[in-house]
Amino acid sequence: MARDGVTLGTALLRGLQRKCPCCGKAPAFRGYLKIVEECGNCRTPLGIYPCDDGPAYLTMLLIGHVVIGPAFMFHIFYTYPVEIIVPSMLAAMLALTLATLPVVKGFYLNLMWYLGLKRAR
Repeated sequence: MARDGVTLGTALLRGLQRKCPCCGKAPAFRGYLKIVEECGNCRTPLGIYPCDDGPAYLTMLLIGHVVIGPAFMFHIFYTYPVEIIVPSMLAAMLALTLATLPVVKGFYLNLMWYLGLKRAR
């Protein structure tokens, strides 16, 4: 199934690049996390798709599993003092979250566009 001639895979790849899900040419964001109201190229309205809490939740879930899981698995928590490991883990989680959140939000926006799930007005 394709929406406007765009397959799900293409839409999601465009989301990872933070591009418009419909044309893939213009950016879907103006700044770090702010979604443009409409695409500058094809005029697709992007501001009507809900991307409020979902991307943040998915990012926290992903980063928590990427950082905390291996820390317990490789016994990092058991070999270093707490004064070293806790700030290190918090810094790693903060850096990864800040780097990952815009990409996850683009992915989420394009998924909402593909599924046609619009914000209730």
